Amino acid sequence: MTSLVSAAPQAAAADTLLSQGKPTTTSVVGGAQYAGAMAVDGNSATRWSSKGGVDPGWIYVDLGSNVNISRVRLQWDLSCAKAYTVDTSSDKTNWTSVYTTADGKGGVEDLTVTGSGRYVRMNGTTRCRTGGGFGYSLQEFQVFGNSGPVDGEPPSAPTDLVASEIKSDSAKLTWKPATDNVAVTAYDIYNLGQFQKSVPATSTTTVMTGLKPNVNYGFYVNARDAAGNVSQASNTAEFKTPPAQDDPIPPTAPKNLRSTAQTANSVSLAWDAATDNIGVTRYEVYAAGEGKVGDSTGTTATIGGRKANTEYAFTVKAFDAVGNAGPASNEVKVKTKSGGDQVGAVTQIATDNDVPWGLAFLPDGSGVYARRDAQDIVKITPSGQKTTLGKVPGVSGTNGEGGLLGIELSPTFAVDHFVYIYHTASGDNRIVRAKLENNSLSGYETLLTGIPRNKFHNGGRLRFGADGKLYAGTGDGQNKNNPQNKQSLGGKVLRLNPDGTPPADNPFFAEGGNARYVWTYGHRNVQGLAVDSQGRMWQAELGDGTMDEVNLLQKGGNFGWPGCEGTTGSCSGFIAPKKTFSTSSASPSGLAIVNDVLFLAALRGERLYRMTISGSSVGATTAHFEGTYGRLRTPEPAPDGSLWVTTSNGDKDSTAGNSNTKILRVALN
Repeated sequence: MTSLVSAAPQAAAADTLLSQGKPTTTSVVGGAQYAGAMAVDGNSATRWSSKGGVDPGWIYVDLGSNVNISRVRLQWDLSCAKAYTVDTSSDKTNWTSVYTTADGKGGVEDLTVTGSGRYVRMNGTTRCRTGGGFGYSLQEFQVFGNSGPVDGEPPSAPTDLVASEIKSDSAKLTWKPATDNVAVTAYDIYNLGQFQKSVPATSTTTVMTGLKPNVNYGFYVNARDAAGNVSQASNTAEFKTPPAQDDPIPPTAPKNLRSTAQTANSVSLAWDAATDNIGVTRYEVYAAGEGKVGDSTGTTATIGGRKANTEYAFTVKAFDAVGNAGPASNEVKVKTKSGGDQVGAVTQIATDNDVPWGLAFLPDGSGVYARRDAQDIVKITPSGQKTTLGKVPGVSGTNGEGGLLGIELSPTFAVDHFVYIYHTASGDNRIVRAKLENNSLSGYETLLTGIPRNKFHNGGRLRFGADGKLYAGTGDGQNKNNPQNKQSLGGKVLRLNPDGTPPADNPFFAEGGNARYVWTYGHRNVQGLAVDSQGRMWQAELGDGTMDEVNLLQKGGNFGWPGCEGTTGSCSGFIAPKKTFSTSSASPSGLAIVNDVLFLAALRGERLYRMTISGSSVGATTAHFEGTYGRLRTPEPAPDGSLWVTTSNGDKDSTAGNSNTKILRVALN
């Protein structure tokens, strides 16, 4: 089973049985003797039973007033639920999932949850016993909690986080406690957006073990209360672990550098391994006049982005675990062939000292891009001429990955001149639009607010679909309750009308509230959206530490986070990804489609993936520019048939002007 909340102690003594004898409502009953009241009568010899073969099957109990829910006990008859949710509501219309599983075991399931509401529902979607004669059957449906005030206020952020006692494999973290209107129950520790561990609220210090030597870390802390509310993040404690041992000796030079193959736009290289007193960990490839153009952990590399019929001179250096660089190998000169590869030559359009995040194209072929930390939007011609269009009001950084993020143009831009923008504000993430006229942005309108924000996991991608609706990818705001809660805008792909209203044909429109905007849910941090020739929406998503995902979205689909990451965890009953990558080789950001080929930009993996679409699957996949340009942020199809790609070699401190990035043009032949 997969709980949507972190493990917690059993219900406190003050929590009482609230559901016994209370009114119930059911989807259907299998007969008069199986009415809903039989599940809340305190007698396990009686039971509620739904009609056989009908999905979903549900029962909810009216507790009489809004209360805090701490535990739900389900005592099943043989006809149990394999997949189900436990939901709460204050109005019987807007439901919040506080527990979900696709691996129900039947028998007695005693569930510790955190939630509040007047109504509590068991909603079964997959039966344990298949066939038309069986439904869902509960001998007892017991809800425990208390009638104290419902807590919707998150804790304050922990402060003054400090790293000390830093060793090659460990470090001590200490911080000042957060405060809360009720009580902080735990602290969650993250490293650069990836969850590490939780500690109880009684601790304001912990030792992080299992660190790697000679590696940069950036730890921060979020506070969490009993209701599942999560604070904003503490400051970041940044440090680099020392080497495992003193090692002043660099590797030797690689020998026998040679070219093993050439195409019009790439050169394949091989060399004999260097040696080191401890061990070589990686190699860097250099091109004369360019500097570093590739990375490799082995003794081969393919260097792309070359111009056709052009001679290049390459060398290679070896590095050890401490970072010592050895001398260069012999130089090899290689001439590329005539013609053009599928992923062809790369030319630099411009550089920038900020992070170019969102990118879109104007009818005249110029690009417009959002600078994350500078909080402004810039127009750039294919020749690299820049014009600042204006600073977006109300943008707030997060000292992480929030700020000015996605940008998209109206499909009818030539008529309405609308530019759609996703950005972090002081208390949330939001979607706004403005008019672009005479190289100036004006008339800002706020279309949607309340998308959860935090230091990381802010989402931010915008894309108009073939249906003329605006799709927005959001992050979970570092709160794992959000993705499965349809009343939270976090961890979702949202679908809006161009004016910001929710379309009536959205899958959960009838549930009201924020659920009206939800297209898909169960996402961790959506970073890429793209539309293929059939009008289908594809999506790229950052994993926690195991698997990144490329998904083909389905209306109303649940993609499994936090119980399922990629294909790991409790994934039964959720929509599976079409492609997964290890987080070390991807950490995807933007996603583009050109001629039904997916192009995925990788941050940590520092490469561009090319993936063919084969029916509803991902076919042949190739990696390009490994280590050539560093972290890649956003690919976007240009009107001339090329692909523009922005790099993201910068900071995470929300300070403008301290990055080193490029805007590149990649030829697609």
